[in-house]
Amino acid sequence: MTFLRNLWMPLVAAYRLDRTAALLAFLEVLGSILSNLLPLAFGLMVTGVVTRSEAALVAGTVLAAVGYGVVPVFTTIGVEARLRLNESVGHEFDRRVAELMAAVPTLDHLESPAFRDQAQIVRERQGALGGAYNSVVNSIRNLVFPLVTLVVAIGADSRLLLLLPASLPSILVGRWIVRWDRRAEDEGAEPARLTQHLVGLATEPDSASELRVLGARAVIAGRLRSAGAAWRAPHIRSDVAKNVAATGCGLFYLVSACAVLTWIVRDAADGRVPVGAVATSVLVIGQLGQVVTSIRFAFSQLAQVTRTVGRYRALEDGVAAALAEGGTGTPPERLTHGISLRGLGFTYPGQETPSLSDVDLDLPAGSVVAIVGENGAGKSTLVKLLTGLYRPTTGRVLVDGLDLAGLDGEAWRGRCAGAFQDHVHLELVARETVTTGDLPALHSDERALRALEDAAATDVLVALPSALATQLGSSWDDGTELSGGQWQRLAIARGMMRGDPLLLVLDEPTSALDAATEHALFEGYADAARRAGRHGAVTVLVTHRFSTVAAADLVVVLADGRVTEVGSHAELMAADGSYAQLYALQARGYA
Repeated sequence: MTFLRNLWMPLVAAYRLDRTAALLAFLEVLGSILSNLLPLAFGLMVTGVVTRSEAALVAGTVLAAVGYGVVPVFTTIGVEARLRLNESVGHEFDRRVAELMAAVPTLDHLESPAFRDQAQIVRERQGALGGAYNSVVNSIRNLVFPLVTLVVAIGADSRLLLLLPASLPSILVGRWIVRWDRRAEDEGAEPARLTQHLVGLATEPDSASELRVLGARAVIAGRLRSAGAAWRAPHIRSDVAKNVAATGCGLFYLVSACAVLTWIVRDAADGRVPVGAVATSVLVIGQLGQVVTSIRFAFSQLAQVTRTVGRYRALEDGVAAALAEGGTGTPPERLTHGISLRGLGFTYPGQETPSLSDVDLDLPAGSVVAIVGENGAGKSTLVKLLTGLYRPTTGRVLVDGLDLAGLDGEAWRGRCAGAFQDHVHLELVARETVTTGDLPALHSDERALRALEDAAATDVLVALPSALATQLGSSWDDGTELSGGQWQRLAIARGMMRGDPLLLVLDEPTSALDAATEHALFEGYADAARRAGRHGAVTVLVTHRFSTVAAADLVVVLADGRVTEVGSHAELMAADGSYAQLYALQARGYA
């Protein structure tokens, strides 16, 4: 049932996209049937000549005329329609795959190696998805060929039925081929991802420049060769096995066909078989040599289609399951109590050690909370849990007492704003690079300028030849490239676009900025926090620069995924714990 369901999917997709082309494509199949009847036509003509039967001669002549005259027209129309649909269906499945990958509102699936391997296989097979309708029509044509050929052969002499069992090894091999291809795809998925990663390192300007400075190009090239070889090795083994199996099946069928034809010709010499039947048998035996290949190819194509569509459906089911886990609740208009974390823990997919464990915190409404800790302490993971990008492995995030897991993810993030260390370089015009942070204001110069002021980034416009209308990014002919700090300040401005967030997150936003710019920026942060605080919003600042932490209402110290200290700056300094030591150490470093 799954096999038929997977075959039905591309047929339905093609029919919905272009009904006329979907039907015209089957003219090629009809043309194949007429073409394969030519041995019968010649047999009838020989019978008509030998027995002086006008009816047999006319029937054979008409059938041959149709085969040679009509078939090319049918084939041309069918092939043109099939190829047109190949492109349309390809674009349709490309769109569906892109939508699937972007549909899940959380990032959990993108952190899962199993999901990423599945997605990698689907991306590799996107061409096969697009050509699924084309493959199904081709497979039907390739199955019609042996069917018509065998019917004609049996009509000529029933002993040709003995060739039918000789086709069975090809069908059995077809089932093995499906398993070989699936195993090759599974074994090659992870090294394929590694290969693409290494190709990106070698070709992207930022990473390529660092590799040249480090003299590491040869190392990356060597690893790329190894990863590429590991990727292709299972596919090569599969191809070798398929070719060996195909050769064996072909030889077995050839020997069988020769034996049966010799038997028929000897009986014809003794007058026990009509001459017309012998003529048909001689011509059809040439086609019978392709029957095995045609059957094997048809089943191989159908298996590839069902396997590829099956993987797409598995991806679809995985995304649907992830969406079903999301909530539907509406976030509050303003925060009264704040955000609470209860027994919160998170473990990345495929990992055994949790990144966060037993986190219990209360982030009061209207407060500014600073989260500090060494690299790998779990700061960014906590931010992603607060914004709903990750679902907790254990515990809960409560928004004014409402479980965040029960809220609609998109609606919650619509009430969040922020800037991140790993920001996106949006190579749009400068205005849209900023206003993408609040899509209803996408074309508003006024809102863009206000956000730039909050981000202490108005001077970035000085470097832009057309101010807010400047195309950004050196990959465009008229684009202007920015420094790392300039890109970061535009990203911060983007995070300042929403005027009434319930959660304002600033995750290491100043890593590429100098001290003077950072100071001006945090004045903008303070103003944004005050405005957000009027809605009871919580402002979360993740930073490694302690000079900005002292003004926070609450400081949370993370170490090894656990909360080790909580309190105001003054309270933590008085406690003389790890926070006080880190603060003093950094103060001496800046002295």
